[in-house]
Amino acid sequence: MALIIGSIIFFVLVVKLESLIPINFMDKAQRTFVDLGDAVKVRAGANARFFNTKGQLIKKQDIVKIQKAGCLSLFTYSNNAIDITVHPLNRNSVFDEAKRLFPKAKIVEIDMEN
Repeated sequence: MALIIGSIIFFVLVVKLESLIPINFMDKAQRTFVDLGDAVKVRAGANARFFNTKGQLIKKQDIVKIQKAGCLSLFTYSNNAIDITVHPLNRNSVFDEAKRLFPKAKIVEIDMEN
């Protein structure tokens, strides 16, 4: 029983402490994308950016479409998508960085405000 209560308290503390981290720290374009020349390391989730994990390595020429909607999505030739979750206040800066890194990709913006 004590283990369950301890686990619940730990979970609440982790969630609460994570909410105290500024969104500008977690969602920086520099933490989301790492330019490696012909390839880019993409950290799609907030935890991957916070803990600075490996991320997903993709070749620049493999991305054919960048879509900004509720999240940012990178599409490959085979129509696979990498969804990048960022706070709405930081979505534009991460989107601009994606456009810079993948200049040949088609750009699609879906207005989520209306």
